[in-house]
Formats: sequence, structure tokens, C-alpha cells
Amino acid sequence: MTNLASLSFHFDAVEDRIRLIGNLDNGQQRTDFWLTRRLVLRLLDASPKLLQQTSEKVSRTPFEHQSAMAQFEHDVAQQTRPVRQDTNLIHKDFQAHLLKRLDISFQKEQYRLSFFVADDAQLFAFSVLTRQEMHQILHWMHKGCLQLEWGVTSSLFALNEQAPTRLQ
Repeated sequence: MTNLASLSFHFDAVEDRIRLIGNLDNGQQRTDFWLTRRLVLRLLDASPKLLQQTSEKVSRTPFEHQSAMAQFEHDVAQQTRPVRQDTNLIHKDFQAHLLKRLDISFQKEQYRLSFFVADDAQLFAFSVLTRQEMHQILHWMHKGCLQLEWGVTSSLFALNEQAPTRLQ
């Protein structure tokens, strides 16, 4: 099992996939994954709920403003760039594993990403992220979806913008 201490992204229009590169330039074992459209769209679809459940600020905000608060947290996280997009490197020398499953858990103010490349329950790699780093991961996946024209909205947190109708 590999610890992915650094992550970067490459958007491949030919493959119509996103390449997630773990440990690109930190001296540890490099591991590449292909992220499919289906996997990324499912993750982005679940991200507002994930952040609502794991962010005290978002969960304490009234429902009709949670989307704006999540976007605010996301924008603040963009001020630092611990995760980056890789546009310059050629990746033909590195095999990329097809990522079958990505599990995300949250404990002690950290997210743990568990990467699975086979249909069995064998964990292949993991990464532990801060809240800012998790926002960066979501940002780059969303940006990749926009660049690859996968049909996502321009705002990552637009899913709950319409508050439910209230009867008075």
C-alpha cells in the first residue's frame, strides 16, 4: 500500500480521462491513476453533501445559504495551491492504473482517500488530506470536467441553491 503524500492532475483529451499522479516530485514511489468520467462525476455530485457533513461552518449555516458558504470555503482554500495541475510532463513512461473505487472518510479534521484498482477490497494506496487539500482535489477534478467538456455546471456547489419551499 502506497502513501500518496502529494497529488497532481493532468487532463488528457485523447483518453477523455483525468490522470491523477501521486508522488510526482517528492522522491517517493510515483503512482498514476486514470479517473473516468463516471467516477469523477459521482464524486463531484457527492461533494456538496460531503462538505456539508464535514464542515462545521457549512452545517451550521441555514440550508438556503449552505451552497454559498461551501463556495466561500472552497474559494478561501484556493488561496493556497498544495495540489497542482501538471501540464508540462509527458506521461508515456508511466503506467496508469484504472481507478475502480475511491473511498473518502473524515476523522480528526482530516480526509482519508483510499484508492482501489481492483474489484476486490484490497487497498492499493491512500492519501491523508487537510480540508484545504480536499478542496484543491475537488477544484482540479471540477476544472478537468470543465476542460474535458463533461457537462458539469460552472459552480461546484450549485446543487442546493434552491431552498425548499416553506409553508407558513
